[in-house]
Amino acid sequence: MRSITELPAWDRLFKRIVWEQIGGLQGKYILDLGSGEGITADHFAKDNTVVAVEPWDEMLKNAWTDNSYRQIVGDVTALSEFSDDTFDVIICHNVLEYIDDKNQVIKKLARVLKPDGFISLAKHNRNGRIMQMAVLLDDKKAAGVLLDGENSASSIFGAIRYYEDSDISRWVPELHIDRCFGIRTFWDLQQNQEKHSDEAWQQDMMKLEMRVSEIDAFRNIAFFHHLIITKHTERNDE
Repeated sequence: MRSITELPAWDRLFKRIVWEQIGGLQGKYILDLGSGEGITADHFAKDNTVVAVEPWDEMLKNAWTDNSYRQIVGDVTALSEFSDDTFDVIICHNVLEYIDDKNQVIKKLARVLKPDGFISLAKHNRNGRIMQMAVLLDDKKAAGVLLDGENSASSIFGAIRYYEDSDISRWVPELHIDRCFGIRTFWDLQQNQEKHSDEAWQQDMMKLEMRVSEIDAFRNIAFFHHLIITKHTERNDE
């Protein structure tokens, strides 16, 4: 059985925090869009029914499959096989930054989400990236480019096309952000990277991150934002 301790230190902390923020799920029908190596799909498949969708075959060569879940190789168009109001929970972590038609993806997710369900959406936060560039990496030019509103880049997935939290409700008015958490508020300012893989250090850092994850001053400079999004359907009683 694979262990989360196999992951790079930054990814290990991210997943521990985001899973804690989602909370314990049992007996749910879950969609993981942009599932990557299936680490989160595998985690929740222990107690739930999970469908994972990933367009990049390369990511699936080392997929985590300790727990049984359905893997679809494809993009958001694969959701056409599912009826409206199908899933209790939809997971979409660090996906929309790499897609041009973000609003169309969100609309497709809203269609298959049950009215009493929620979307867990993790996204890059521009302010956090600026802090990382200016403080940890001492790259003032890159920080200035981001301040000017330009994109940054991932070494694996290409351009990171930032968007605002509020864009979700603007694109799909029936979607509402119930909670917004910060993730990796302190991590990207920590100079002593030799400590990062130490399990005791990780646990202490996670506790501290969780304490500040919904405090505005800290959340605003976190590297990621984690949105819990629900669907509100209005009735027109005439």
